[in-house]
Amino acid sequence: MLLLKFLLPPLLICLVSLAERKWGAATSGMLLGFPVTGGPVVFFLALEQGAPFSARTAVACLEGLIALAGFALVYSLMARSRGWLASIMVAILVFLAISAAILEAPLRRPGWAFLLTCGVLLATLWAFPKFPTSVGGANLSNRELVWRMITAAVLVFLLTAVAPLVGPVASGLAVMVPVYTSILAVFNHMKSRVRAMAVLKGLVTGAFSSATFFVIVALFLEKLTTVVCFGLAVLACLAMQMIMLRYLHKGSPAAPVGVA
Repeated sequence: MLLLKFLLPPLLICLVSLAERKWGAATSGMLLGFPVTGGPVVFFLALEQGAPFSARTAVACLEGLIALAGFALVYSLMARSRGWLASIMVAILVFLAISAAILEAPLRRPGWAFLLTCGVLLATLWAFPKFPTSVGGANLSNRELVWRMITAAVLVFLLTAVAPLVGPVASGLAVMVPVYTSILAVFNHMKSRVRAMAVLKGLVTGAFSSATFFVIVALFLEKLTTVVCFGLAVLACLAMQMIMLRYLHKGSPAAPVGVA
């Protein structure tokens, strides 16, 4: 089990980073919307804490996508005229404020949480600032790739270690804390604001696949075996990812945003 915790998350993050190197910021952001951190955390919690705890955490992860969407939108709006430091600080404050509201009044029903989350994601995409869509691959060094993988492994290990102490709702929201997203956004923002916006729009687009994954886990984990439930969730997640990938590649009309 310990070996899986240190191998699976870095492998997933490595694939996302290699996609960024080859296909660019928007695609990597969308792949980051895939449950590369939340999926392994919920899976390990199911094995260690039981199905009810993991299912409740999945609902909280689902709601946490709302806070993540707020983070992405605010960062992108700030990035039109501000640097990466101001953008990340304001975006994190918004994420924390939304998470605090969810923690105070969490939804219990996975279906309602799923509908609310998808509605917020759609509204976020509608409100996203326009930017040129031609963003190429990234110059990602092997050294940075290794550090990303180490960060992912440590994050999953810490989250699964503290989950029994803080409960399923707080654990699910903690999973959605945009640690890796922040690194990816800031790294690209240092090169160009357009790249940061592309990452974050890709993230919101890919979040529909995470929402699909978490709602299936929340609905069926206590009814099916762990392997069958997570297998079904992964298949549905991949199907949604393919649908949203077609949407992302359609792009949006380039609009002048005054960015480098």
